[in-house]
Amino acid sequence: MATLLDKVKKALPMGAGATATAKGKDVIVKSKGREQTKASVEAAFKKDKILFNDVFKKSKSSSINVLEIPNIGDVIFKPVKQKGAGGLKFEDELKLDLLNFYEGVELNELQHTDVLKKMISVLGITPTTKLVPDKRGSKNQSRALTHTGSKFDVQNTSGSYITDITLMDPKKTGSAADVYHLSLKTSETFYILNAGIGKYFKEKSTQVAACEFFGFVGQKMGGFGEEYACLTDQPNFNVVKDNLEDLLSQAYGYDIVIVHKKRPDDVLVKKVSTKANVSITNLNERSYRYPEPGVRKYANISMNATVGGVSYKVDFQFRGTTASDTGPRYLRILMKRL
Repeated sequence: MATLLDKVKKALPMGAGATATAKGKDVIVKSKGREQTKASVEAAFKKDKILFNDVFKKSKSSSINVLEIPNIGDVIFKPVKQKGAGGLKFEDELKLDLLNFYEGVELNELQHTDVLKKMISVLGITPTTKLVPDKRGSKNQSRALTHTGSKFDVQNTSGSYITDITLMDPKKTGSAADVYHLSLKTSETFYILNAGIGKYFKEKSTQVAACEFFGFVGQKMGGFGEEYACLTDQPNFNVVKDNLEDLLSQAYGYDIVIVHKKRPDDVLVKKVSTKANVSITNLNERSYRYPEPGVRKYANISMNATVGGVSYKVDFQFRGTTASDTGPRYLRILMKRL
């Protein structure tokens, strides 16, 4: 007498690369096009007058129903996992994981299972939502700093400008299709801003205001070169704290989902809908490092900060990015989640 496995194998479409294996009473069917394969099996079962129920079973269905053969077993349809080439970056790996997740691949088969579990918990995504991951990191626009009066602002701070992967609703078009903008971070530390600022410290019309905004002693900035030295008032760290909190909040972004994989099973997924609340602690004169010929070529402000309820060690670095760079050419904000 033909078994359920025999009946399923007979029903599989030709040339679809579908396979069927027994698992206890059930049969697992794997194919690249699950919906089409399932439809072929249903049609064959109807033709052979095999009774079945098309049902959703939470423990088995993933994103597609199973075919329940009463008193015999279930036919479960699973996708063939897409595989990437070696040497992929986190951005590419997570996009592939998301594609496989939305096709119904089991979580434990994904490369970044820990990240997907956290995204499921925080964002509530499921395979049935069928969102499309669109890799956009290469399209990121410049996040320039602008200076007005005594204030610095970061340009392009919303998720659409700083996203690495955007999850899209395929049923919608344009910006309305964007559901989640993901900003991806890996490793112990990461930068959230790398913006040109050197001209404000060099030009006489702005260098005093720039130094006082960040709390630098102007004369000590002469370690970059005489053209960077200026006379400033004694730093008011209460005002400077407010300045840095505002700038850090802007750099962190909004309408964004922060996905930070610090190490395996140490993952932060943080939904930042509006401008994040920032609180800086322990900011004082000991927080500052200045350039010294033969010692260091950069200036730095170190602090602890809570950003959107998450604790970080933060460094505001003022430096070049190459050996030939001189002066505080760029502001780079380095974050370490505690």
